[in-house]
Amino acid sequence: MAAALSQRDASAQLALRLKQLAERADRLDAAVPGRFVTGQERALAVHAAREARVAVSFEGGWPDAERVQVCFHPAWAEADFTAVWVEIRWAAKFAHADHRDLLGSLMALGMDRAFFGDLIALEDRAYLLCLPEAAARLPVEWDKAGSVPIRVKLLDEPPVIAPPAGQLLRDTVASLRLDCILSAGMKISRSRAAEIIRTGAVSVNHMPEERMDRLLEAGQLLSVRGFGRIRLLDVGSPTRKDRLPVQLEVFHKG
Repeated sequence: MAAALSQRDASAQLALRLKQLAERADRLDAAVPGRFVTGQERALAVHAAREARVAVSFEGGWPDAERVQVCFHPAWAEADFTAVWVEIRWAAKFAHADHRDLLGSLMALGMDRAFFGDLIALEDRAYLLCLPEAAARLPVEWDKAGSVPIRVKLLDEPPVIAPPAGQLLRDTVASLRLDCILSAGMKISRSRAAEIIRTGAVSVNHMPEERMDRLLEAGQLLSVRGFGRIRLLDVGSPTRKDRLPVQLEVFHKG
């Protein structure tokens, strides 16, 4: 119960902060950048923008970013994103820093997670998009990931990041409803998929979706809390039994 109350309090505080930013953008008639939000939190930003009658844009620095910086701005103005990239390196010949160690050591610094975007870990380095006030501290304060020494530096230019490849999956579905695609992608029953959707754990293109009968289109991305992501790559012509062949790309949560 306490955890649920704490989560509701945090959500209310975030909603208030986003509301204040949106109202400021309206009052100043200018772009007002904010912190990072998750896919589930984007809906709060969209609601705040609608209430303040301004536009809202998101930028995570790479395709399909889950955590994105929010910016409220007049409809006529461009968004202003202030986040900068840092590169994290280690001696890959002698040790490896994985995503969990990197994120754990980063959070141990005591900075708000909303200061940071996605952490993208590769074999010999990692990249992190973060707010300038956090980026200025990292080269000095962040020197270890687990037991692995790391070096952090600010980048002048955005890195080239190739989107990760998922597992390809082919199946046939009764329709392009959200519960049908989720069932195929997670390899679970349709009724179980419906239960997951009802809990609010599923987003479509990073926006929360609780309608089981939401019809999907090729190219759309499903995010499932605790599982990973499923992209609907392609939809074929109906079979003789009037089922639809689909090709999915599944990204399991690491």
